[in-house]
Amino acid sequence: MKGHIRRRGKRSWAIVLDIGRDASGKRQQRWHAVRGTKQDAERELGHLLHAFNSGGYVEPTKITTRQYLERWIADYARSNVAGKTLERYQQMIDDHVAPEIGHIRLAKLQPLHIQSLYAAKLANGRKDGGGGLAAQTVVHMHRILRTALGQAVKWQLLARNPVDAVEPPRAAHKEMRALDEQESAKLLAGFERSRLYTPVFVAVTTGLRRGELLALRWTDLDLDAGQLIIGNK
Repeated sequence: MKGHIRRRGKRSWAIVLDIGRDASGKRQQRWHAVRGTKQDAERELGHLLHAFNSGGYVEPTKITTRQYLERWIADYARSNVAGKTLERYQQMIDDHVAPEIGHIRLAKLQPLHIQSLYAAKLANGRKDGGGGLAAQTVVHMHRILRTALGQAVKWQLLARNPVDAVEPPRAAHKEMRALDEQESAKLLAGFERSRLYTPVFVAVTTGLRRGELLALRWTDLDLDAGQLIIGNK
């Protein structure tokens, strides 16, 4: 494959790749836009030629980051993660990721875009306007994006994962604290006249997670032996 660069503006360049001819003999080209100096464009041309010759070239696409993430949720995450995990993925993308970087073409998404996203969310990311998101929440965002864009590499929509070049914030480790006897009694008293009293009681006395609690069936309960069977599905 051959290629050359053309000036498009004061600091913008077009990289034109000649990838051969199709079955009818028509010349085929692929165009990439680069902002910066001529040297920046020449370096990118070198990267693209190397990627093509080594089998790692990915054709440019007009799909946006938002469109890709919606496709990833529908075609991958929905059938590969648990329902609660999928719910968190969708909420994180809809509330925080897509509004900030969803308009950027996937092929143009750079590590700086993602690093700026994290900085903005740490500074003022809460939906109620009450300040920034916790570092642990942004770390979770980082993990979702790394997984989603890693799949884009596997689907050959990206040559490399831009998240790999981004540093997430350091999240302070907090030891989980269990409710004491008085706190547990107060919680149960608050649900005493509610239809949620039984599931809350079971959760408090067994430590079951929400997914485990919702998956319980009468066949899991042995009243004679006083036993509740978890995970025997």
